[in-house]
Amino acid sequence: MHNWLYYKEGFSRGLVEWAVKEFGLQEPVLDPFCGVGTTLLACKQMGVESIGFDVSPLAVLASGAKTRNYDLGALGRAIEGFRELHPRQVGKFPNPKIRRLFREQQMDDIYFYHKKILEITDHKIRDFFLLALIDTAGRVANVIKVGGSLRKQRKPPLPVKKIFLGKLKKMELDLNHGRMPPVEPRVFEADARITKLGGNSIGSVLTSPPYLNKIEYAKVYKLELGLFFRAQETRLRAYIADEATGRDGETSLPLVAKAYFGDMHKVLQNIFSCLKPGGKAVIVVGGGCFPYETVESDDILIGDAKKIGFNLQRKIVARHVQCMRNRTIKVGTVRESVIVLEKPAPGNKSRADSEQ
Repeated sequence: MHNWLYYKEGFSRGLVEWAVKEFGLQEPVLDPFCGVGTTLLACKQMGVESIGFDVSPLAVLASGAKTRNYDLGALGRAIEGFRELHPRQVGKFPNPKIRRLFREQQMDDIYFYHKKILEITDHKIRDFFLLALIDTAGRVANVIKVGGSLRKQRKPPLPVKKIFLGKLKKMELDLNHGRMPPVEPRVFEADARITKLGGNSIGSVLTSPPYLNKIEYAKVYKLELGLFFRAQETRLRAYIADEATGRDGETSLPLVAKAYFGDMHKVLQNIFSCLKPGGKAVIVVGGGCFPYETVESDDILIGDAKKIGFNLQRKIVARHVQCMRNRTIKVGTVRESVIVLEKPAPGNKSRADSEQ
């Protein structure tokens, strides 16, 4: 189920399982940058209550589809019903830029199935089918995902119906073979910078915010966003902040880094507010690689978190990554780290920090 949709950004199920056990994370576990639902699905598999949200409608759809409790009988009947359909032209997809990425017959078939999926009244089954079609469209389109962009590449005339129905069947088999606890995560579309949950309502946080980076990775999903969400011109970014160029005279950080940490300050404040006293936040972060310098995000975020009121429990450096300019000139190295913060219980003094 974790592989129902390829997503460039994300950590492993094993990290979630390790963090929950290693740090005794309490329910509900919140992931405010849930992506395609690794935290939520892993928590569900462990029987742990969780909540997730994201600004990307594609991510929210995938997270929901992978973590719902399905009526397998109704799902199987719906799949059999789609096997009886014979795709036909039902109009032209309105965006010519998107149409050019497919062969004409493929585009017509995808448009036909999309319209049929929108007629499904059960929203869980509808999202299940839509996720399968999104994955199918990515397979047959004449593009490949390279780095932070799409690159045109002519592919053989792959049959949409065969791939789509095969994907549905595989997903159905995954559900039948992966019976899980009935706990169902709550998933919704929201912005971690401004969304405020109830105070002292969340047991733990386990998340990985977008990394501070000079590359715009969100562009790699513009096909899916444009085809199924009519949002190809999205301003969603791989890092949070608004676009910025040049440098700020009052700080040594690039302007985009300054904006990024300003946004992350809002996120940390929201996390602190919603955590129960004694609750922990496990956050995976990566350093920023810029043409003439590196920025170690973990230490900056830790310093800000302490000012907000968190205690630092641990900083675990997972790996070091080389920062290159023009792929040939080494600028330096940046860390990818796991930082573990704790909201102190009332009356508790800040404990000594420990780092590993």
